[in-house]
Amino acid sequence: MPNIIIVIPTYWTWSSQQTDGPVETFYDHPTPTDSESTLPRLLHSLAAWEGPAFSVLILTATAHSDMDQAAASTVERLISPFRAHYPIAQATETDAALIRQRHPRLAAHVQMRGYAGVRNLQLLLSRTLRAEIVIALDDDEVVEPDYLRVATEWVGREHYGEPVLGLAGFYLDLDGEVVVSEGLHTGNIYLDKPAIMNEGTRALQSAPSRLVPTPVAFGGNMIFHRNLFTQVGFDPGITRGEDIDYLINARLAGFSFWLDKKLVITHLPPHQYNLSPYIKLAEDVRRFIYEQEKLRLALKHNAFPLTPADLMPYPGRFLNDDAMNQARAALETIATPELEQAYGTPSQIITQAQAHARQIAPNYFDFAQSWPRLMDAVAGDDVLCDRLAARLLLDT
Repeated sequence: MPNIIIVIPTYWTWSSQQTDGPVETFYDHPTPTDSESTLPRLLHSLAAWEGPAFSVLILTATAHSDMDQAAASTVERLISPFRAHYPIAQATETDAALIRQRHPRLAAHVQMRGYAGVRNLQLLLSRTLRAEIVIALDDDEVVEPDYLRVATEWVGREHYGEPVLGLAGFYLDLDGEVVVSEGLHTGNIYLDKPAIMNEGTRALQSAPSRLVPTPVAFGGNMIFHRNLFTQVGFDPGITRGEDIDYLINARLAGFSFWLDKKLVITHLPPHQYNLSPYIKLAEDVRRFIYEQEKLRLALKHNAFPLTPADLMPYPGRFLNDDAMNQARAALETIATPELEQAYGTPSQIITQAQAHARQIAPNYFDFAQSWPRLMDAVAGDDVLCDRLAARLLLDT
């Protein structure tokens, strides 16, 4: 049987009594430490899973390092009852620090901070445990009993002669819908992003095969085979959209990514905490400007050819040459003096995003070269393996 690790990040922020606490990293909807978490709901649904054995690893990330210990204690209390159903353990920034300490030349970027950092740890820690298949879920989801059977049906096999090493699936909402609410169309790609995403979803749905080559992936419903995740990591330079960025990284390395129409989860995000639309839009602008620069640089690094046309309609339309003007117009539409004072003007956001992309994007290609070596290092590290296996009560 394959060694299957289910990895679930959980994101935490200050309690409702300390909403003005310092923030190092923004997450879309982190859970206040004194609020009810969605994590137990997901863990309950895993207890009904049918199929092969699996282990669960919870990755605890926080908005600021000062609250790491409080969040870890909360998560430990939440997961403890589920040890009667399956092996489950928590990993924190302390584990990331140990990897950095034991492999300093390869692991300087490893940290339980930011979406890409957390996602890389889901792969590194799974490799430490000798995983063959990694299933990435998010803590605000629920899954059906047959999810594990569907998730492992194709991964590692071939589909029309091509290996299936990376799989994505759809998100369903509470009503079982795949498409998202669109609102009025404006003609601006950033303001019409839900409509463009829905266009891509409908194209995937209408394709005749169950498995479809895809330009998009959803981080809380992704499957990674060892032959993929040991070769391709999440770009530490990306701050948002790390799921689609990973797909782009895989394509640049010559790997196909697939969407399985039967691989679905129900996404039930909390509503007690949400980022301002202006912050989310600014993060999208930074993300897509960064991707543009990465694709431009990839041409110089002997990567497999990949253009915005290969990623249509989403995210491809946000990677075209005219996207910059669209970004500026969208930011100006929803900006207020208060938002500009707090988070920057549209021009400042774009200028800073361009500078960040020029400075940071070149680093990805060095990272991509070092990732397989880091994977080999943690796979052979018995100290790391024993540390995690002991928490999961597994034999090594």
